[in-house]
This record gives sequence, structure tokens and C-alpha cells, in this order.
Amino acid sequence: MNGHVFVVPGTLEHLKYDDVLLSTDYGGGVGRPFWPVFGWDEDTGAARQYSLPRLSPERRVAAVPPITGEEDEPRRWLVAVGATPSTPVEWLLEGVRTAFHTVASDGNTPAGGPPRRVAMPVMGVGRGGFNGRRGEVIHGLFREAQAAADQLFLDVVIVAADPSDYSALQALRAQAHARPLAPTLEKRARRVASLARAGRLALFMGAGTGMAAGLPSWSGLLKDLGQRVGIDDATGWGGLNSLDAAEILRRAAEETEAAKPVDERRPNPLGAHVSEIIRPTDRYALGHVLLAALDVDQVVTTNFDRLFERAVSAIGGEQPLVVLPDGEPVDLERWGGRRPWLLKLHGDVEAPESIVLDRRSFVRYDARRRPLGGVLQTTLLTKHLLVVGASMTDDNVIRLVHEVAELTERPGGGRTFGTVLSLGADPLRERLWRPEFEYVDLSDGSQDKKAAARNLEVFLDRVAMLAAPRSRHLLDPRYRELLGSDLERDLAERLSALGVEVAGLPASATSGWRDVVEALSRVGAPVAAATTPDRRRVPVPPTTSDEGTIWTFALTYNGYRRHGGFGPTADLANAALASWEQDRRLPDDLASARAALFFEQRRWRHFGTDPRPHDLEYLRALLGRIATLSGGYVEVKSPHR
Repeated sequence: MNGHVFVVPGTLEHLKYDDVLLSTDYGGGVGRPFWPVFGWDEDTGAARQYSLPRLSPERRVAAVPPITGEEDEPRRWLVAVGATPSTPVEWLLEGVRTAFHTVASDGNTPAGGPPRRVAMPVMGVGRGGFNGRRGEVIHGLFREAQAAADQLFLDVVIVAADPSDYSALQALRAQAHARPLAPTLEKRARRVASLARAGRLALFMGAGTGMAAGLPSWSGLLKDLGQRVGIDDATGWGGLNSLDAAEILRRAAEETEAAKPVDERRPNPLGAHVSEIIRPTDRYALGHVLLAALDVDQVVTTNFDRLFERAVSAIGGEQPLVVLPDGEPVDLERWGGRRPWLLKLHGDVEAPESIVLDRRSFVRYDARRRPLGGVLQTTLLTKHLLVVGASMTDDNVIRLVHEVAELTERPGGGRTFGTVLSLGADPLRERLWRPEFEYVDLSDGSQDKKAAARNLEVFLDRVAMLAAPRSRHLLDPRYRELLGSDLERDLAERLSALGVEVAGLPASATSGWRDVVEALSRVGAPVAAATTPDRRRVPVPPTTSDEGTIWTFALTYNGYRRHGGFGPTADLANAALASWEQDRRLPDDLASARAALFFEQRRWRHFGTDPRPHDLEYLRALLGRIATLSGGYVEVKSPHR
């Protein structure tokens, strides 16, 4: 078994992993985005951010001492990657490479077990000094992660907090690092991904999705509940049908509850016990975020936990709209826009009274909650249902599916409603559900359930890559290195400049141009933030701007057209550069300053290399001069005007 490189959107805070790499510099401090990884709130982070091990050129990686002492506490590693915009990306990659080797040599992966799971952000692009070279950084980080997976037996999870980073990573994987699955699985993965892209996929999640996060299985939950209500498994209750076993537990819990004062009794004591068991688990599994990354509109689950909701929130900043049994009616107008919903058929840990577990609750279910079943049936009729972590043995679900099958059955056979991802071969159940569901066996012929669970994650990672948007970064100058040719890079620059020009149209222009600006912005063109209310002028970027921002702004002025062509513009720009190098003088008028900056963009574009530190100093000085001469805003006079 080799390691694997996973790519997920979101944050590191609540993801489950064995080790995590965190960006820092030689001072040892960590930025605010990483404070939650240490369990720090704002006050604690401000006080303790510099209390961590100090690093140096001789020691670029260091382990952080355990904080909680819990058995499953992840190991946190500081990696010195803080630099300046002139630092070579290879220096950053050397630090990451060292970190992987340090983790691998210090690990305790059991023989025959799955690889250690190492999570990492897109390092060095925040305060690390490499923001303007994200494309080069991402290419290098993925290459180092793949080497660690292949050579060091590590599973590496690259967590992209920026949607453009996620887009760039997935585009890079698809183009240059594709590792298809076995032919049959690859065909299934492509089918599921195409449905997700088309908006025709829905999810159904069972208890298996939570086990990778440390939650108990159904039988494990019953055992834990038995210990809480004083029923030992030796009595034989564990051998009953799961619903009947839960019914015994419910009665025992209610007997205990009845002995309490009336004002202390809980309406669903068994549900309260379930909540107390499940609620402490707050780190979602890799499978949760891979499913959340598919960005489907409709999700149905029999799970009680909040882990999927947390994964969705980490990606988009808000949780899906949750529909609960006996919950308050949802005010759809309050939410507005597109908002995915999550139907929790059996209740939620934050509402213990809603939890459905025992035989009596299931009997009442049809009488009181049948409309919720109708929601699942509507999903079966209108979407392709991807079933993950469920064995398709839930009595209510079975009934609901058969009712839809009866409705849609035609001479010659029925229709297929979905795909079940299974952790083992199950010929009889597969035959039972044919043609309603297609079964995908991910066990690879092994009886090892942990290996099969990891195969499921690899399959979902492939689906997520195939379904992911790959254009969000396309026109963003920070990712130019990922474009495959000079033709592509030149086209991206011209489209970005065109976007700025369109954004600068006056308010009286035809309203449809706004759609053009929005479309270009969706593929990374830095135009939306550059516009002003009257849409005729754009702000001058700050003198701390990175190379990509400077180049985009430079193209808001057509030096060739304004100054008589290439020759006169080159003479003006070369004279300006000579004055700067001789005595730090800058152009006295706005047109000359903008022409000089425009020509520098074309000069370095022709060279095909990045400006050196002293060159960037000049470019930023030109920005400052333009800001002074213009009052901070300039008219858009791009290469197409």
C-alpha cells in the first residue's frame, strides 16, 4: 500500500488527522488562522502565539509539545517557511521536504496499518511572502507531497482555505498528476462526478461515515448505551434485532429517569444518552469533507452527529439548512439564494428529544413524520442518490425506496435510483437491490475493513477532483505559472486587462456589462475589487502589492496607443528607469508614470522571468508616484482602448 495525496477545501481546525504541518518563521509565532488548531481563542492566541518552539536555519522543523494529552491528540509541527517576495520557492519546498521526513521518521504507524495522515495548508502564501507566486508554490507543494506519499508511506492531505487554491490544485492534479483508479472504479468515479457537476447528485449518509471520525458503529453505540443504563451485554440483549435491543435500552433509560424529580426528567432519556456519547466528537473525518466538497444541494442522513455540517461550514462559511423531525418549519425567505439542505431522518444530537433509535420510535415514525419520508422519495425521483456509510438495512428507508420503485416500475424492469459504495462484496444484498441501486465494492478483495475504508476515501478523492471547479484561478495573476504556454499566459493577461476596462465603464453603460465583469471575476480576473461606484476609475494598488497585482494594474493603461507606439514608449520608459537608477527620480507627470509601468510589464513579460528585488522596488515606487499624482484613482486606459 502506497501513500496518497488528498486535496480538500476548508480549514484545518476540525479535520481529523495524525499530524499537521503549520507555517511559521524563525520567530516561531503562528498566524491567527492557525490558532484554532491549538485550541486557542482570540485572547489565548494573542497571549501564546510566540510561546512555541523557536526555529532557525539549522532547525526549520520542530514538534509542538502536546496540549491536551488525549490519546488521539494530533501531533503539531512548526515549519519555517516565512520569507520575502524575493526568496526562491525552492527554499520553501526544502522546509516542507524536511518536515515530511521528520514526521515519517518520528511516526509510529503500526505494521500493516494505513499510512499516517499528515495535513497541511497551502504553505507560505499568507504572511510567508509567496502570495504573488501561488502557482509556483502549489506546483512545488504537490510534487513534494506526492514524493512523501510514494517514498515515505504517508497520506498527505492538502487543505486549501482559498477557493482559488483549491481550483488550482485540482486543475494541476487533473493535468499533470492524474492517477486514475482501476478501470471499473474509474468509470464509476467519472459517472458520479459528472452527475455532481450537472447538479443531479444527492447524498445519503449512514453511520459508517462517522466511524472514521471516531464515532461508534450502530452495535458499538448500543453497547455504550447498555453500560449507561446498567444492562450488561451478558444478559443476551445484544443478540436481539438492533431495534428491539434499543427498545430494551429505551425502557431501562425511562425507568431510571422516572426515579428523578419531575422537574429533572428529560423527554427522551435514551436520546439524551445518545447525545452525550456522540456530541464530544467534534473533528470530522476526511470522508465528510470530501463529500461536502461535491457541493450537492440535497443530503439525507440517518446520523445524529454534526460532523458533516461542520465540514460544509469549513468550506463555505455557513452550515446547510438542517431539516429535523419535529423541528420548527423552515423560513426559506430568511436564508435567500442557494442554500443546500440536510434532512436528518433520525434526529440530531443538539435536539435529543428528536432522536429515533428504538422500536417504538420507529413505529411512531410513519404516523408522525411521514412527510420527511416524502422528501427522501422526492430525492429518489429527481436525483441520483450516492449512498455512503449505510448498509441499506434501515426499515424506514427500505420501505420508502420500495414505494418509489413500485411507482416507477414499467414493463421490462425498473429504474436505477442511485449508487451504494460498499466496503465489501455482498452478492445477495446487491442482488436484492438490483436494479434500484448499483453496488460498488471498494474492498479490493480484502477482508480488512480499515483498508476498505481508506479505499473509499481514495475513491471519493478521485470523484471530488473530477467534479471540482478548475477555472476559479485561471485569470488570477498569482497562478500564471500553472498555465501551460506563453499563449495561455498572454491570453490570461489580456482578458484580465479587458475585465478591468469593462469594470471601468460609466454607470450609464448598458447594464449587461456587469454580467461580463462577474463572469471574468468568477475565473479569477481581479476586476470586481478594482471598481468604484461610478465604474470609470480604479484605485491604485498599495506599494506593498505583489507582482501579479502590479502587472494587472499596469495593463489598465495602453502606453503604446497613448504615446505613439512601441519606440516612443520604450524611450520614455527607459529614460524613467535610468533616472531612477541614477538618483531615484520618478516621472513628473501621471501619463509618463503610467506609461513607464505599462512598459515594465511588457518588458518582464518578454523576458519570461520574475522581477528581482531591486526591480520590484522600482515598480512599487512607480505605484506610489502614480497614487500621488492621481489622488489614488486613475481612469482605465487599457491596451484595448
